[in-house]
Amino acid sequence: MPAILPVIGFILGTPARRQNVVGQAIRASLLSTVFGNAYPLFMAGVASAFAALVAYWRLHAPWAAVWLLIDVSILVTRLLCIRAYARRHDSAGARHTDTWAARYAPLCLLATLTLGLGTMGCVISPDTQLSALAIMVTAGILGGIGSRNAAVPRLAIAQIALGAVPIGIGALIARRSGSWILLPPLVAYLGAMFSVVWRHYDGLLALMSAEQRHAELAARFDAALANMPHGLCTIDTFGKVVIANRRTAELFGARVEQLKLNLPLPEFIGHVGLAHFGPDLQKHLVERCAAWLHGERRALDLDLRDGRQLEMTRNPVPDGSAVIIIEDVTERRESEARILHLARHDPLTGLANRRELHDRLRRMLSTIPPSTVSRPAVFYLDLDGFKSVNDSLGHGAGDEVLTMVAARLRQTLREGELAARLGGDEFAIIVSDSTPLVVSTVARRIIRVVGRPYRLAAGKTVSIGTSIGIALSAPDDAVDELITRADEALYAAKQAGKGTFRVSPREGVLL
Repeated sequence: MPAILPVIGFILGTPARRQNVVGQAIRASLLSTVFGNAYPLFMAGVASAFAALVAYWRLHAPWAAVWLLIDVSILVTRLLCIRAYARRHDSAGARHTDTWAARYAPLCLLATLTLGLGTMGCVISPDTQLSALAIMVTAGILGGIGSRNAAVPRLAIAQIALGAVPIGIGALIARRSGSWILLPPLVAYLGAMFSVVWRHYDGLLALMSAEQRHAELAARFDAALANMPHGLCTIDTFGKVVIANRRTAELFGARVEQLKLNLPLPEFIGHVGLAHFGPDLQKHLVERCAAWLHGERRALDLDLRDGRQLEMTRNPVPDGSAVIIIEDVTERRESEARILHLARHDPLTGLANRRELHDRLRRMLSTIPPSTVSRPAVFYLDLDGFKSVNDSLGHGAGDEVLTMVAARLRQTLREGELAARLGGDEFAIIVSDSTPLVVSTVARRIIRVVGRPYRLAAGKTVSIGTSIGIALSAPDDAVDELITRADEALYAAKQAGKGTFRVSPREGVLL
């Protein structure tokens, strides 16, 4: 703001009204309105110049010529100023609006003061027709100012006052009798115009404040939409995608420029997946998505060829549209799989734990027909000599031996068989399609494999063995009963001297 005209700072004030705060952006928008639409300003200048020209033509007074000259000069200067502001504003931005308004406001005030003084001269003159013309022109111009400059209310009020007050002074000093009668309507006119200015200002300020809040909200929404970790699509009541964020494209290996809106969701998904995965997967995505839209509202899992897994969920909106959330669930599914694996497997050896052994044996027993001759068997293993290794070399060496035992047991298994660690140095194996001859062969192989020496990381070599108890299942066996019989057979094997096995049918323990 120019320091040489401090009063201009007050006249160009944009006060807050009715809890509407005037920030820098809103103030710049309000001030910029005085430079907008130069056509009404030009027409007002023409009208004022016409009144000055008529005054000079009818009165031949020097002041009328001065009025005309000043009026035209100010009009041309204001139009040039508006043009220069528009050109500079496009390149410099809104921060210079205050400076330009400070330069422009004195021209506005001088123009209305010149108009008011010229009209005062017409009112003082004996020419009643000229007086009526000048008052009519002034009233119209001031009414336009009240509307055009309402965004800067103090400037508008100052202009209206500078244009109207001289008319009242002229009415008081005019020689014609009864000229004072102009004063009451002039006062009422001023009051009405001031009220109109403030009402227009309140409306403009409320509108701009609302627009700013909406713009800020839209900016936050756009930022949230662009930076959210999930893909988001909005489909209308016809099933066409009307909104899609950047993450949606990224999840399918595409660029945001490749998003094609106003397509049905299956075609939209197929199009965005085409660039990265080709036409084969595109067809698969379209078919899966179309079937999902017409089916249940459960989540849709999409397995991509790069190993990632996506999950699409549909969230209906009351107006019939829906919001589609697309999430990369690869890590979550892997974590769930790891948690499930840990819940059912021994953390040291990676073998199944007791829970997984029970569930697998239960499923196996429930699916075997009663008439089947070859049935599942449970092998219960206990390591011979493991305690001495653990005591002499430490638990680290013991864990190393257990891990190597588990690896050897895996190598002895056939397809469909399961090895489990039950705790400590106890293991179990489920062998399907077993007969007494089969379990005897498998048991001897296990004893031989487990009994081979173990080379530890510390360089030492240890040797252990194993004893095995075996329970062949019967058609009506329960899981716990079968495991208990295998444990009893193991006890018999230990009693027989270790490094051997025993088989337990339901009626007793046999070699």
